[in-house]
Amino acid sequence: MKALPLRVSATSVLSLVLVTILTTSVSLGQTASLSGTITDANDGEPLIGASVVLFPQGEVSMAGGSATNVDGQYSITGLLAGTYTVRVTFIGYNEIDQVVTLATGEARTLNFVLDQGGFDLNTVVITASRRQEKALDAPASISVLDADEVQSDVSLSSAGALRNTTGLDVAQTGIDRREIVLRGFNNAFSGATYVLTDYRQSAAPSLGVNIYSIMPNMSIDIDRIEVVRGPGSALYGAGVDAGVVHFLTKDPFQHPGTTISVMGGERSLFGIEARHAGVVNENFGYKFTGAYGQADDWEMNAADTLDSFQLGQDRVYADPSDAPSNQTLDETGRIQRSYDYQKLNLNGTAVYQSGLTTFTLSGGYSRYDATVLSGIGTLQADGFGYSYGQLRIQNGRFFAQAYVNKNDAGDSFVYGTGANVVDKSTQVNTQAQYNFDISQGRHQIIFGGDLELTMPDTDGTILGRNENDDRITELGLYTQGQFKITEKLDFTAALRGDYNTVVETFQASPRAALVYKPAQGHSVRTSYNRAFSSPGINSLFLDIVAANLPGDIVLRGLGSAKGWSWNRDANFEDLYGSDLVATSLNPATIGTPQPVGLPLDAVYGSVY
Repeated sequence: MKALPLRVSATSVLSLVLVTILTTSVSLGQTASLSGTITDANDGEPLIGASVVLFPQGEVSMAGGSATNVDGQYSITGLLAGTYTVRVTFIGYNEIDQVVTLATGEARTLNFVLDQGGFDLNTVVITASRRQEKALDAPASISVLDADEVQSDVSLSSAGALRNTTGLDVAQTGIDRREIVLRGFNNAFSGATYVLTDYRQSAAPSLGVNIYSIMPNMSIDIDRIEVVRGPGSALYGAGVDAGVVHFLTKDPFQHPGTTISVMGGERSLFGIEARHAGVVNENFGYKFTGAYGQADDWEMNAADTLDSFQLGQDRVYADPSDAPSNQTLDETGRIQRSYDYQKLNLNGTAVYQSGLTTFTLSGGYSRYDATVLSGIGTLQADGFGYSYGQLRIQNGRFFAQAYVNKNDAGDSFVYGTGANVVDKSTQVNTQAQYNFDISQGRHQIIFGGDLELTMPDTDGTILGRNENDDRITELGLYTQGQFKITEKLDFTAALRGDYNTVVETFQASPRAALVYKPAQGHSVRTSYNRAFSSPGINSLFLDIVAANLPGDIVLRGLGSAKGWSWNRDANFEDLYGSDLVATSLNPATIGTPQPVGLPLDAVYGSVY
């Protein structure tokens, strides 16, 4: 059979190309799009970085999503015709859900106006569950202070705005020094409350104390403060058994511009705060903040019996030339108290965002001079410095961060001994977390982990004989599920496990909670939490002379890493006449059983 030649004319090729183009155009024309603007209900300003997500009705997977640009605009294209739930969220604002039906080829414009949350229980919060949720649905009791409430309190530290918050015990121990606890008893030099600033632990590393004066939480830069009452170990780790306070600062995209605040008052109080934020383009924003404050702290009265006793514990130098240059002595050689307060705080942040991905890089430095009460007596913070660096990554439902906190005690010293205090400790933390929905969005699952390294460096001035054996590494893994049992009843279950290189055991911290919402705007909550109270560096490794009393008596603060305890042991009774046994303080036999009642002269002399 003879093959027939195939002939294709130019006209045929052109017709085929035109058909292909027209078919493709028709196909593209069948998809719909949604766009619009998100603005603030109060001032009409665009909300930059607000999240807009579409869910096909009755499904849990996203059909599309977008984040608003510098003009508050969003755009989602390539949508199939159908009915969707549009969910608009922005931290600190009330969430909006709206159902929309898109026709084939339709280009719909849909604008949204969001209300700021304040104390509204519909406000989107993050601290209780380490994810965005409505305060009404949170498995813990939570309070939110917005920016207006914080700025209405005039003080050198934004922590002062917390004093009227339900469930907080706030004690002012200086002109700009506050101890804040949510559970248990308050005390000087407290670190019981777990304090965060933009997801980063803010306590001074190693010491573990919350020094609000030098945290980067300036009133003009605070977006809101979230206070979670109750244990938080199930999500935040061992030691978070006394509540969480989270300071969240303003985003440069949402709050550009320059703000300056000046304050003054009694006791020569003067303070100034400044904030400048800018947007280079729709992807890059930045901000700088700074604060300076000074005041005359409250003086002790030598004519008062209690004050006189306290002042009498301060060191007296037999030879005044032995005193360091930063200590002032009276005519008897006793260290004179300084009541001059001064602080400086400088911070910077750079933000890059593209779609649902955001990179945030922050860093800062602060220092202050102040008289500080502590568990071992009064300290003089002289150039006490604190610095940090932090990188955060948010990509949809994935969150990761790494940060470093570092101390530098400067020329600080203990009034009772006159001894200088060295503290150049470092804390390093890395975290990663992911959350997702199941069962058509009725249930939410979170899982994550973190690794923390605490590296004390006190040159023996605080941790003494423990200086070379005082590092702590802690690894934690956690998961939480929030399940919608009915439209009015939610159940939350969480479990976290931590391993600590000092405790050397695996600690489990469970959480269970039921939230019942009988009516709109009302909820009844019952919960169970088990928190492992992980001892801090001071509780474990403290070894410092607090004071020298008349009669060559030395008061020393000691940690419990070696296990100081009292026990009963019948084997000792026949030998020593008592079965009461304590762990030895003798450096040669430290930690071994020591019969109570034996002469302690030799032991005391060898220890001190």
